[in-house]
Amino acid sequence: MDKITAKSSELVINLNETKQFGPLQIKILKCGKVKINNMTDSVAYMQVKDLTKNNNEQVFIFNGWTFASDPSLTPFDHAIYDLQLINCNKA
Repeated sequence: MDKITAKSSELVINLNETKQFGPLQIKILKCGKVKINNMTDSVAYMQVKDLTKNNNEQVFIFNGWTFASDPSLTPFDHAIYDLQLINCNKA
């Protein structure tokens, strides 16, 4: 979601594929389903780079696991964009 315009967009990203959304470069390395307390949840290992500055090309602003059911567990913080995992389709 773009926090400035409040517009949401859905990106479909395949495993090991890199997609760009605005200045963000997003890559999903692992994606699957986990069962927690009799509920199934999607979980993904995601890497995100902010390409607005040249010196950030090799630095991840997020590199870790994210859960579809609880995006607050993801310590992803960006001034303009908010990312949330919705589902792992082929897991």
